[in-house]
Formats: sequence, structure tokens, C-alpha cells
Amino acid sequence: MAKEKSFKVKTLDVARYSKLLDMNSAYLGVSRLVLMENAGREVAAACSRFSDISIFCGTGNNGGDGFAAARHLSSMGKKVTVYAVAGVRSKDAEMNHSIVRKLDSIRLIYISDSKDCDKIKDDLQKADAVVDALLGVGVKGEVREPIKTLVKTINALKAYKVSADVPTPGLKPDITLSFHNKKTEDAKVVGIGIPKEAETLCGPGDVFAAIPKRAGSEHKGDFGRLLVVGGSKEYVGTTMLAAKAACRTGVDLISIACPAYVAKRIAYDPNILIKPLASEDFLTEEDADLVAAMPCDAMVLGNGLGLREETRAFVKKVLVKANKPVIIDADALKLLSVKEIGASHVLTPHAGEFRTLFGNYADAFEDRVKLVASKAKKTGAIVVLKGPVDIVSGPTCTKQNKTGNPGMTVGGTGDVLAGIIGALATKSEPFESACAGAFLSGLAGDLCRDKLDYSFTATDVIEKIPDAKAFCRQYE
Repeated sequence: MAKEKSFKVKTLDVARYSKLLDMNSAYLGVSRLVLMENAGREVAAACSRFSDISIFCGTGNNGGDGFAAARHLSSMGKKVTVYAVAGVRSKDAEMNHSIVRKLDSIRLIYISDSKDCDKIKDDLQKADAVVDALLGVGVKGEVREPIKTLVKTINALKAYKVSADVPTPGLKPDITLSFHNKKTEDAKVVGIGIPKEAETLCGPGDVFAAIPKRAGSEHKGDFGRLLVVGGSKEYVGTTMLAAKAACRTGVDLISIACPAYVAKRIAYDPNILIKPLASEDFLTEEDADLVAAMPCDAMVLGNGLGLREETRAFVKKVLVKANKPVIIDADALKLLSVKEIGASHVLTPHAGEFRTLFGNYADAFEDRVKLVASKAKKTGAIVVLKGPVDIVSGPTCTKQNKTGNPGMTVGGTGDVLAGIIGALATKSEPFESACAGAFLSGLAGDLCRDKLDYSFTATDVIEKIPDAKAFCRQYE
């Protein structure tokens, strides 16, 4: 397999990236409990030269790492005291907590409020090492009690201090052990068994990363406005396939901008707004200013456009004027030149469209991965080369997607993929949207195959998108 750069960790989004890796690892068969066990072993190894170790465990998975470390240290014959913050624990942290509760070799003390911190100060003076497993990467906002006082208490100790994964805000460790990748500048990175494929293959974690959480206080439009642009006298229904796929993916507002002929004949759906343009049978340059000015967070361009020269002028002008992510699909890929492709574009070609656009193709898969990556780097765009294994590449990183099946050669599934990516791109970065869209689209197709064998259609795939999202959520 060709070497690829893995998905980049965003400085301000370490928690979501860590969750992505956890979810993709679980999908590949490496559970969080296995990762937690390995993390605990690494923390224990860092403390192995000490004899009296105090471990502070929060209620999340970082606390679970601490509980696992306590077991490993106890099995080495160390004197171990665990100070556990009281409260409801995550599922995997509770699993390790419940084991520690059964072990007489580990002293377990609960911290309910800041007053409890005064009660443990004398005991803590005896420890020669302290482990911080209080919060991990998921912390947001100001640290609350009793953790706020615990941080002050730990900082005042002379014992050697080890933070698991990331330091609790305000705590000053002697060493931070970052699991799998560096999360703070001075951290030591240790492996915990996350498969390389958790980064290089698209998975449920990519879907998690691309779909924003709903807090419940949002208003109409807050979860995206998508504009689907296309259609012609010859191809009336393709834009509706993309729009319906976007609707099932979860975007708030969807519009189709199309020629007047298409607007009069397209299948009616009350969830989708139809916007007829000035042109009658196919889109022309006179429509470009209006389309580029239409309010939206992302645009899908190309489905059913046709290949007329007048439409080529329209595509070129829209791409110059549209200051938003544009998913370029189908006929629009044949109307482009490479020099018109930019950083806000997501290209979704199949093999023939890729060859037409870029002038070459590679039959060997390893060479194809390198070729797609080189074209993405040269243009600055995201390229999704569709195939038995999809190749998704941006300027700095490349992933592969293995969902999907031969039944997806049926007409319209490319329009479905474009609509899914477009919906995601209204709220997420184009590369994240492309990775998640490729996985979701292929997974929805696999669910169709499981139910209908190879007798399914593009509209069947659309109806399975919610089930595909639900499948991904089980790995959260």
C-alpha cells in the first residue's frame, strides 16, 4: 500500500479527533476497553520506579485509564491509592472502576467536594508519585470543584507527577504521556494499540467528526443551508436525488436552482425549495450571478447539467464568484479545466471523469493513490475518486473508504454521494465532509444490499442514510 499522510489533528479540536480514532478503532475491532487497558499499562510503566503511588481518577474515560493503571501498579507490588471523583462514570470507566472496587490491594477513596481535599493532604505527603487522570481531552470551559481544588492540592506536592494523555487545566506535571499522538508540546507520545487504519480508512469516527452536535437551542437554518445547482431538458431528476440525499443526511434547508423547464417538471417534494432560473432548457452564463448570490453554506454543482458550451461558461463564472464550499459532480467535472479548481472545491469523479479532467489515470491501486494525492496537492481541492475502494485526498492527507458494493453501479448513486457530502459541508470542513460522505454513502448501499440483494436503486440508498448514521452512533 502506498504511504499516506494521516488525518491531521486540529489544534483546537483534539477531543473530537481522539473520539474519531476511538470510534474507528472500535469499528475495526479494537475496543475502547482494550485501548484503556493499554493506556493504563503505559501510565503504570512510567511510575514503575516508585513505590507509593496516588492516582486521581475523574468520571470520564481518562479516569478509566487511571483505574487501569492502578491495577497494573498493584500487580507490580506497589502501594496504590486511588482518589476517585464521585459521580456518574462513562461506561468503560465504570467497568474499570468496578474492578478496582473488588481489589483489596488498592485503597479507594471518593472525593465528593472540595472539603474532601483537606482530608487527604496528610496521606498524599507519603506518595512519591501522583497520576493525574482527572479530565483528559474532553474538558471544556472552567474547571469546577472539586477538581479545581484537587489541582491546587496536587501542584503543592513534591511527588513526581504524571498526567495521562493531557494535563488537567492548571496542573503542572513532570511528564505528560500522550496516547497515540502529541496533544501538548512537551508530551511524550506512547502507543496504546490504535490501528494505523483508524487514521487511514474512513469510518464511523469520520461521520462523528463531520456532524455537529445539537444542543436543542438552535433555530431553523443553524444546521446548514444547501443549494443544489443543475438539471437540463435532458436530465430532469438528478438534482432531486442529490437534494433528497442531503435531506436524509440532516441539513436544515435545501434548495434546487435549475432551468425553468426542469422546475416545471421535477418531482414535487415539500421539503425542498425549487428556484427556477432565467434560462429555459439549460443553464447559461446569465444565471451565474444570481446562483452565486443565493444564500447557502455549501453548493452541489453539476448533476444533470448537460455539456453545452453555454453551460461551461456558467460553471466557470459560478466557481469564480461562489465564496463557499462547492461539491463539483457529474457533468460539471467535464466542463472544468484544472486551472479553475480551487481550495474550496470537492471533486467527486469516477475513473472516466478523473481521466477527462486531469488527463491521466493509474491502473495499479498504489499508483492511483499517489496520483490522486498529487492532484489534490496541486489544485488545493479535495478529490474523491470513486471506485471499489474510494480514495479521498486533500492537499495534506489521504484516506481510503471501503464501504460500498457492486450494486452501487446503479444510476443515481453518484448524485446521492454528492448530496451527502454537500449536506455535511454546510457545517464541516470539506475534507471531513468528503471522508464522512464516502463512508455513509457506501454504508447505506451495503445496508440496501443486505436487505434487497443487488436489486436496489439510488432512492433505496437515500432511505438507508438514517440507518447508516444510526450504525455509526453505536461506536460513540
